[in-house]
Amino acid sequence: MVKATPAKTSFGTLQNPDHVSNALVVHSSFSPDGHSFCIVTPGADHHRLRIFDTTTGNIKNDYEQTEGDGKWTCVRWGSITETGAAKKKRKSSAGSSSSPVLALGQTNGHTSIFSLAHGRVIHELSGPHTVKINDFCFSKNGTRGYSAGEDGLICEWDIVQGAEMTKFRADTKAIKRIQLNHEETMILTAGHSMKLWDLESQQVIKNFTGHASAITNVVFSANDKFLASTAEQDRFINLWDCSRENQQEGNLTALTLDNTVSHVDISPNNAVLAISEEGTAGIWQNAQNTSSSSSGGAKASKKKRYTTRPCDCSVKVVSSRGEKTLIPLLAGVFTQQGQMMLARGSTIKPIFEKIEFQNEDGSLKEKDFVLTRAPVTGFLMDESAQVSENVKATKKAYDESAVTVVGSTDFALAAPGLGDKEGDESEGEDADELEGRTMEEKLQDLAVEESSHPTGKKSKPSASKNKYSTPKANSLQQMLIQALHSNDLQLLEACLTFNNVEVIRNTVRRLPATYVVPFLTQVIHKFQQKPNRGEALLEWIKAVLLIHTAYLMTVPDLVKKLSNFYQTLDARVSVFQKLLNLHGRLDLVMSQIEMRQQYEAEDTTNVAATIYVEDDDDDDVEEEDLDLDMEDDDEDDDLVGEADAFEEEESGDTDEEELESEMSDDDDEDEDEDDE
Repeated sequence: MVKATPAKTSFGTLQNPDHVSNALVVHSSFSPDGHSFCIVTPGADHHRLRIFDTTTGNIKNDYEQTEGDGKWTCVRWGSITETGAAKKKRKSSAGSSSSPVLALGQTNGHTSIFSLAHGRVIHELSGPHTVKINDFCFSKNGTRGYSAGEDGLICEWDIVQGAEMTKFRADTKAIKRIQLNHEETMILTAGHSMKLWDLESQQVIKNFTGHASAITNVVFSANDKFLASTAEQDRFINLWDCSRENQQEGNLTALTLDNTVSHVDISPNNAVLAISEEGTAGIWQNAQNTSSSSSGGAKASKKKRYTTRPCDCSVKVVSSRGEKTLIPLLAGVFTQQGQMMLARGSTIKPIFEKIEFQNEDGSLKEKDFVLTRAPVTGFLMDESAQVSENVKATKKAYDESAVTVVGSTDFALAAPGLGDKEGDESEGEDADELEGRTMEEKLQDLAVEESSHPTGKKSKPSASKNKYSTPKANSLQQMLIQALHSNDLQLLEACLTFNNVEVIRNTVRRLPATYVVPFLTQVIHKFQQKPNRGEALLEWIKAVLLIHTAYLMTVPDLVKKLSNFYQTLDARVSVFQKLLNLHGRLDLVMSQIEMRQQYEAEDTTNVAATIYVEDDDDDDVEEEDLDLDMEDDDEDDDLVGEADAFEEEESGDTDEEELESEMSDDDDEDEDEDDE
């Protein structure tokens, strides 16, 4: 059988839901009670888990794989028992003792337990497995779990404590699926072949031949008398006898579909429901009759082993728009009320519907159910909703009849030519005036501008100015519409890089109403993926909420559609007070550290550099004055002594001169006397 190439998801496929298939779904399944539906879709480098409420169709949880974890390899429903403290915190009712969870197996051998009530991973199981986890199953009370991986080991876990209890090797090859029976006395391991184990003694009870390809689903019947199994690229559903008395290894019978089986379920009255990869469903009633008839002779049992049985009732959903194209079914399950619940349509917004397929006496109502339903788009707002009709009615078509196009002739100068004699003088003056003006002044004459009155009212433009306003590039409307219409994430990212508040508000103000919700969803998704971009993205979100408030109030279930954004805001607000307390403590610690560094930089010997004593200062001043006076007196005495010495020297000189003169006079007198 040739498998069709998966169609690429684009904006066109979202508008035409008939082309949307389940080819891009990694996993989808209903919870055991049928109240929730989970779907895992792949991304560029991580998986995304979304959980829907089957009653309202709204999304309950949206969880993406964290960085550093391995990719998810299996997803299984279960329930765990909460501790007493958790019950008090959650204020749950007295009758509820367990909460639904999902086991997420990873490629690195770890298993994460995701809680729907908490919206996060509450337990991590790691240790014995070093390769990827292929399957996981829970016990009824939620205290124990069993994991199987590529290493062929079966590990029993204490989920609350997160500790390994026991482990044993079930096969030398990889184990693809494991399943506990309802009494929890046996466990089935399946790869290509299947083994039924006694859980207490860990001994093999029975061996089954299995399938030619890897097994994808195993389900026990309500009375644990038989089980159903499916495999990859296999359109057969094999039924196996699980009674301990019968050691037959072959299958009892094979139920057939027209395509590969993706989901299988067994009702309390042993009816079998199967969903094919094509998107159709098949129902088989009284599948347990094959097990009861197998107790005959050897020849009869051999004939029963190789018989196939087509479905008693086929179910498919077709589109009511245009041609009767098939709307694919994503999954199906039996409800406790004896109904059949189907998930169909888009993986972004699936539709859940309960169908009565049998009468009160247990017989089928029809052999072929063909349900005609309106197609479901990939948009959050349904086109058939009243709000969409209102938008279409109020939307105005673009009309260019009243638009004036500005051309080159509106700015053309007067053509040069020869003037008459009367205008020669005026034209000469104008030419001289133009020649004397600068290029800037000439360009200002050609500029298109508006003059505004000081009071805010626009005044009439002057005759010399052009009446058309200058086009301004202060809006990204066309670029943003093109990005949303073509689903161009790179172009959308280029628009979101602008952080000018005026540009953001002008762009959002001109955004058509049909693009408001898709744009808001894209921005919120980016805000949740990278919270560090919150400051820039919140400007866009704020502008949408402020400008398009009236339109958003008309969108039905807007609060539920934006529930993830509300949860993110509540989470940030809840930690704001803690961040303030932490900021205060860090501020105190950093201040102490800064002061200590300042003290270390300064001289901390505690020895005073200068000691000031008030009484001693006056004495010191007086002593200093006395010293200065004494120094002055000494200098004066020195000067006086020098002056006296100089005078004495001068007087001595005069006395010598007088003596010499006297002696000379005496000599003269003596000579005169001698002459006489």
